[in-house]
Amino acid sequence: MRPAQKFPAGLQVFVDESIHDRGSFIVVAAVCSKADVQKQVVQGLLACGFDPSRDEFKSSMTMRDNPAARELRQRLQLILRHCKIALAVCPIAERAILATHLATLLSSVDLPPDTPISAIYLDEGMKRTNTEMPSGAVVTYGCDSRLVAGIQLADCAAHLAATMLLEELGIVSKTVPASTVYDGQDGEIELAWTLWASIRYALSGRTPVGEVDAYGFPEPLMNPFGLVVSDRCSEALKTAAERRLGTVWIGCIH
Repeated sequence: MRPAQKFPAGLQVFVDESIHDRGSFIVVAAVCSKADVQKQVVQGLLACGFDPSRDEFKSSMTMRDNPAARELRQRLQLILRHCKIALAVCPIAERAILATHLATLLSSVDLPPDTPISAIYLDEGMKRTNTEMPSGAVVTYGCDSRLVAGIQLADCAAHLAATMLLEELGIVSKTVPASTVYDGQDGEIELAWTLWASIRYALSGRTPVGEVDAYGFPEPLMNPFGLVVSDRCSEALKTAAERRLGTVWIGCIH
């Protein structure tokens, strides 16, 4: 078995992208955590019958008739709930400058002032660019996601967000039984909505942006933890990103 990657103390950021020709866009996910998500992902792989030295989660894994892969995806989604997720959206034409969008994204995430980013790990598919990452952070390009298992979380997060955008654009339309979200309820519910619901707290920033009620309390509508949408995105994609990701509702959904 390969030796586990050792991480420095402080906030760690794991980065991967999800590329979608159908929508002509890329989603970059930056998963931020102080916890040892490396250990949690490895434990998830083992629990699902995978060998962490050889196997890894990939959003391209066949899920149909593959219960182990579906369980692993669910376990990663549970881990993501305790992380923070920042997203960048850009057209496929900007694939070579994903690291530049990442730098812009990380410069604007909604972190407390006393929470510096200590380390950034980028998947091996992302090219280095002449851009400044957060001061003091150790940046590692070309990471193998089997060694830096947190990148598997970023893969999962990027795919979830991309699926939401594909649905918002009307490119895909998938449903799941409503009972998977609401116990005992009949009918179907949008898959993209369930994905959003599973990670909405991870997507949320700290600042309320909703209206204030009669008692002076803001409604539980928050700014995103981090969102950058490239100016070169189509107007339809910009609108979809704003509608799906531009604010985050953290109130009751039941």
